[in-house]
Amino acid sequence: MESFNQEQNYFGLDLGNSSIKVAQLRELRGKPTLVTYGDIDVPENLLSSDSPIDQDRIAEYVRQLASDANISSKNVIAAIPSTSSFTSIIRVPKMPHNELGESISYQADKYIPIPLNQAKLDWAVIGEYPETDELSVLLVAAPNNIANKYLNIIQKAGFELLTLEINALALARSLTAPSQTNNTVIIVDIGTLSSDIAIFTGQVPQIVRSIGVGSKALRRVISQNLGLDETQSDQFMKKFGLQEDKIEGQVFKTLKPVIDHVVEELNKSIAYHLDRSPESKIEKIILTGGTSALPNLPMYIANATNLTVEIGNPWTNISYPADLQQTLASISLNYATVLGLALRNLAQ
Repeated sequence: MESFNQEQNYFGLDLGNSSIKVAQLRELRGKPTLVTYGDIDVPENLLSSDSPIDQDRIAEYVRQLASDANISSKNVIAAIPSTSSFTSIIRVPKMPHNELGESISYQADKYIPIPLNQAKLDWAVIGEYPETDELSVLLVAAPNNIANKYLNIIQKAGFELLTLEINALALARSLTAPSQTNNTVIIVDIGTLSSDIAIFTGQVPQIVRSIGVGSKALRRVISQNLGLDETQSDQFMKKFGLQEDKIEGQVFKTLKPVIDHVVEELNKSIAYHLDRSPESKIEKIILTGGTSALPNLPMYIANATNLTVEIGNPWTNISYPADLQQTLASISLNYATVLGLALRNLAQ
């Protein structure tokens, strides 16, 4: 955990299923620069609990982590998982900004599968269609109970929530170059319980969706098929991954059906995007999340999609001390979301 004595007006907070991460940046000579960062493991599924006692425990973890990392701000920008939110890209007639909110709220009921009085709604204009005089609008809704839980945890930890956004937007901010506004990329974030698939043109989302497959499912099938405990399953998964020539391909054969499901959903998302935007050219797929480092996974996905696949580097848009390069590289797969949150209000 590293710290530098610089003041910053907010920090990023990523409340994950098995760990919590923080990151604070500042603008120095026109570029986002690392101030401090840190993470702490938490009991799995603690965040999914609605118990006030468990929320107090999470708040204490946040408070302890922020103290250990020498966070210098009380203001927080946090992420809500895609699995806990509803996202749509909608078209609305072009109109004055002061009328837009009312029009979007009226239309939102068609796209959000819960009553609007039970959700917190946010939206942003992400493009326009001059030929039809319409605007393209990103519509995001989070159930009140989820948004309020995050708010309560952060306030109990002694901080103030400035913004709550979906993690896919943070990922685009940390893993893509803000100058490449016309490039279309796909970000696949393999988490503990689920994986997010998001297609971006520049840093503007075109598709955001989540599927219920993550590292826990991969460990579980190894444990069931090879008769290993959870720790051994994790070791086998990380060591052998999708290598057909290791231990007679036992781990490969076990993981393949689960990975194939992710690939199938990925190809469906690609087909849907190209059907809506036939002129679009997808440049590459960016993998992130700890499980994306599985041996041979990038090559397997590249062969299955006929696209270039690379492991994401969330430090690309951030300056940091040279002597931290090796340390930061070793944790990069798990820091993409929190760094994207910390980048939200900074020039890039």
